[in-house]
Amino acid sequence: MYVKKEADTERSLCIEKVLEDIPGGGTIDPDDFKSDTETMLEGALVADDANSLYHVVKTAKLYEDEADTETAYKVLKDHEFVVGDYLMNAAGTSAAYAITDVDTETSEDYDVLTVGTTLGVAMSTGDLLVQAAGEATAGNGAYLYTPDGIAMNSVDLTKDNLGCGIMVRGTVKESLLPYYVDSNIKAYLPLVRFV
Repeated sequence: MYVKKEADTERSLCIEKVLEDIPGGGTIDPDDFKSDTETMLEGALVADDANSLYHVVKTAKLYEDEADTETAYKVLKDHEFVVGDYLMNAAGTSAAYAITDVDTETSEDYDVLTVGTTLGVAMSTGDLLVQAAGEATAGNGAYLYTPDGIAMNSVDLTKDNLGCGIMVRGTVKESLLPYYVDSNIKAYLPLVRFV
């Protein structure tokens, strides 16, 4: 008798080594995600708030160069930004303004995040945008959430109060992370090695 398995359910294994985690993990806030996102994937960067509820750290990678007068930013589709989120560059040198429109239909390659006022700095292909805490002038913005750790497992966002393990020290494979990181993001996780 032979048993043949057709479906492969192996996870991405973006986390290569865990040296330290948060005891008990954390509960993920499903309201941070786009309405059509049903699962937070392993490797998402997360941060806790004053109530010890964990939130996804939102990032988006620029699809092309953007001028310092731009208000419509083309980004790769792997992001969780929604209308009303505040947007700034990951370096913190730009202004921060609320997203007024998210266009997912124009292209199969990118989405367009539109803000009411330009972020005011020229940016290059591959630069990161992050979720800001609120409206701010150039150089005075702050991250809404700075990463505390990396999710060690996926979370079904259609169910309430589901938690996940959170790694704070170890090794991850950057190319398999579900959302983009850069040197600015990595600086918040000095005990994590990105390979």
